[in-house]
Amino acid sequence: MEIIPVVDILNGMAVHGKGGDRRNYGPLKTVLCNSSDPIKVAKKYLEEGAEKIYIADLDAIMKTGNNFHIIKKINGYKILDSGITSNLEVENLKSLNICNRIILGTETLRDLDLLNRRDIVLSLDFKDGKLLSPMNYNLEEILNRLDKTIPLIVLDISSVGTQRGIDWRLIREIINKTDNPIYVGGGVRDKGDLRECHNLGIQGVLLGTVIHKGILNLREIIERYR
Repeated sequence: MEIIPVVDILNGMAVHGKGGDRRNYGPLKTVLCNSSDPIKVAKKYLEEGAEKIYIADLDAIMKTGNNFHIIKKINGYKILDSGITSNLEVENLKSLNICNRIILGTETLRDLDLLNRRDIVLSLDFKDGKLLSPMNYNLEEILNRLDKTIPLIVLDISSVGTQRGIDWRLIREIINKTDNPIYVGGGVRDKGDLRECHNLGIQGVLLGTVIHKGILNLREIIERYR
């Protein structure tokens, strides 16, 4: 099972995400390093053994700008959510060569034809148990159109940064509906949650708050689940 640390970038800084209230996110404070510089935070992830880094460009997602110049300087294997809405945006982002894999989030998904691509990661974005979709697509519509090799992130935005626990009912529902590789993000509390993800056959887990607070040791859990 992959352990993938997260860096959320807003106005050029790594920030602490909590509950999806993005405009009020504050600078990241972490036991890993004394900095909210996304490049330094990501460098520390790599030093601790991370093989992939999940990056959310919150300015790009909110359509208020982007942090591509910073993301380009981050080393390592990067999967990036920048609020993609069209094939043109996918191609433009690919041409910049700033990440290894592009995330398509249902929060910004407007064109289901994007699901025919095999070079994306699909993030199923939920808030308070509801799938976020500007076009009111439902889960079945999306999963039925999706290539079965595409990795899925089940992202509970309302649980991000809260440590309130994973919505196991939701995770099991999606496991039962698809054979796609599944990653889980949002709400992880402790080693018990990681064990349960592993037991359920989850491909990987996205982590932020629990490693920044020192509740889980990043190097230790990477080695445990490698």
